[in-house]
Amino acid sequence: MQNRNTESSPESNPFSWYFNETDTNSIGELQDFLPDRIFDSHAHIYRVNDLNLEERRTGLWSGGEPEVSIQEWRKNVVPFFPKADLVGGLFFPAPLPMANIHASNAYLMAELDQHPASRGLALVTPQLGPEDLAEVLTHPQVVGLKPYHVYSKEKPTSQSTLSGFFPEFWWKWAHENAVVVMMHIMRDGALSDKGNVQEIRRLCLDYPGIKLVLAHTGRSFHAPNARGMKALQDLENVWFDQSGICESSPMEAVIDYFGPQKLLWGSDFPVSALRGRAVTMGDGFFWMDPISCDWSKSLGNPILVGIESLRALRQACHRMSLSPSDISQIFYGNIMELLERGSKKSHAGQHLYSHAKTRIPGGVQLLSKRPENMAPGYWPPYFREAKGSSVWDMDGKQYYDFSTNAVGSCLLGYAHAGVNAAVIRRVRMGNMSSLNPPEEVALADQLCQIHPWAEQARFVRGGGEACAVAVRISRATTQRSKVAVCGYHGWQDWYLAANLGGSDALRGHLLPGLEPSGVPKELRNTTFTFKYNDEAGFKEIMASHGHELAAVVMEPCRNVDPNPGFLETIREETKRKGCLLVFDEITVGWRLAFGGAHLTYGIQPDMSVFAKALGNGYPIGAVIGTREAMEGAQGSFISSTYWTESIGPVAALAVLEEMQKENVPKYVEQIGSWVQDIWHSQGKETGLKLKVAGFPCLSTFSFDGSDPEMLRTIFTQQMLERGYLAGTAFYPTLAHSERIVKRYANAVGEVFESMANHIGKGSIASMLKGEVAKSGFARLV
Repeated sequence: MQNRNTESSPESNPFSWYFNETDTNSIGELQDFLPDRIFDSHAHIYRVNDLNLEERRTGLWSGGEPEVSIQEWRKNVVPFFPKADLVGGLFFPAPLPMANIHASNAYLMAELDQHPASRGLALVTPQLGPEDLAEVLTHPQVVGLKPYHVYSKEKPTSQSTLSGFFPEFWWKWAHENAVVVMMHIMRDGALSDKGNVQEIRRLCLDYPGIKLVLAHTGRSFHAPNARGMKALQDLENVWFDQSGICESSPMEAVIDYFGPQKLLWGSDFPVSALRGRAVTMGDGFFWMDPISCDWSKSLGNPILVGIESLRALRQACHRMSLSPSDISQIFYGNIMELLERGSKKSHAGQHLYSHAKTRIPGGVQLLSKRPENMAPGYWPPYFREAKGSSVWDMDGKQYYDFSTNAVGSCLLGYAHAGVNAAVIRRVRMGNMSSLNPPEEVALADQLCQIHPWAEQARFVRGGGEACAVAVRISRATTQRSKVAVCGYHGWQDWYLAANLGGSDALRGHLLPGLEPSGVPKELRNTTFTFKYNDEAGFKEIMASHGHELAAVVMEPCRNVDPNPGFLETIREETKRKGCLLVFDEITVGWRLAFGGAHLTYGIQPDMSVFAKALGNGYPIGAVIGTREAMEGAQGSFISSTYWTESIGPVAALAVLEEMQKENVPKYVEQIGSWVQDIWHSQGKETGLKLKVAGFPCLSTFSFDGSDPEMLRTIFTQQMLERGYLAGTAFYPTLAHSERIVKRYANAVGEVFESMANHIGKGSIASMLKGEVAKSGFARLV
């Protein structure tokens, strides 16, 4: 293809701002991607005379009118969005070395006065302080600051530190006034430069009130530099605009590490009117503009940087599987929230939950996730995103999860990158077909290698199913019907049959209030319960029913270690009576030891069941056993279509691989022990009476005093206000870092102190908002 650009008049100045046929056609190809409402988060307005340019005729900044107003911006940006409403923009002056700062800021204010929908950032320098710029800083539409490296005291300015052009007194002012700072970082490595990352981390943590926008996705014109932003992903006060970036991978990195809610669309006008693009080359980048490239030698026509950037954003959104709603947020919603111009918190989750209770019996699918269990009316019912140890609710509020972390299922943390990568690969290749997934064979091999006593495996997609399958196999293998249980093992009939007697036999087994409604009364006296470490109670069951039992199903441990000889006695008695010993490792499995708690105690069961952490958030359950114990599976009908999809086994294989890289049990023990120490020490320091219990990997505490449920509810409500999902149980994960635990410790200290003060004054009830949390599983709806 030959260069067809024959327009002569605009090209008399290679920096002229104009649209040609190639631009128009390219924009047309983007219309199915673009939303219907746009707010520009990064655009310049200025008067050319205020810039004191040395070469007015050949520069980008003089490619348009002498006065580059908001109206001029609109004229040049609207064509990118022919079907959308360009609501307004976040504007700031052109930050050029010789620019008249005061005149530039005065022009910004004058323009904002005429455009109430838009906002502005004041141009600042290290030489000028807040008192020097008081007029612009107090303008009602000026919402922050625009520093730039050309004003740095460090030379060359292209290698300047952040402090060189934005000194700490400006950080302090920005923090105290909770304003936006649009930061174009420097140095060749940008975010891959350790000094830059360390400086950003320190300053954002020291000055949390600041709203830092890292322009050009952290100046990732050299796309590999974007990988450095991972080191910032725990900072809550950092955003990114993608202005001027013409490659998708930096935008993908923002979405991957921070989620779509931290990415903003910006035109970088008038850079958007430049022809060409920035490309990654070697260890840096190259601007293919009208001066640096001979376009006559190209095989096509250059288009505007603004279009190239939109193309890259579309590719990033496609690759990261973003929804139209996510894309709308990038173009409009995110900047509105950043500028606090969006609607106030809508309590969308609470409204949806109220509706859900009219559509879904019980309101939720898992009783443990009922908001009423934690803080009625306040605990977020739904999540928008979960990553690492953070959860975002439907209003976009971020919380650190110091509760059970998905009821113990996400031992590696939410959205673990390695597990996600394996699952995404499988999804893109197809996760289901008329044939069977080979990954299930690989997973069976892996589990049997980890547990040398086991020889065979069956897979399901959840813990309750796994227990039910294990009991079915046990009954088929032994040709017996009755079962003895210790602990919680799911919702199915075989288990709830224990409550068909004259009393709630499962009380004390974690779930008081479980009515056996719907369980056939004919199952009465088919399931018998004993308590953990109650050897006498177990022997009594064995004496009365041992010859009828198909299996003894129990957790090898839950909150405490077994008494000496307890598990050994159970193993001996089950063998003697000819019933199978099934260890339920669904909750504790992989936490105390890689492979399960029973490996720690040296007791070999006949079968063991796994779920939860085995998939780290993806559905998978496993039943493993000796060949003899599993024999009954051959003659019993145990089959389900979705037990043959690939995602579960693929996720489990990736989880096992990650667990073998990291000593996960040791790490979560350390984190859990630390948190238990926090409860102990803060309770002692404030005078609150607490009882701390459980293994460090499954930690719990309770308030020891009058009305402990009210105190528990108040604690949860107070922690929610500080940005923590926290109750009296904590299941640590690999994603709980030292920094996050230290922050949690400070929050707990504040809450305990406040509660202790109110208890001392006799006013603790005044801290309660709404109802006290529900305990057990009494019916609510």
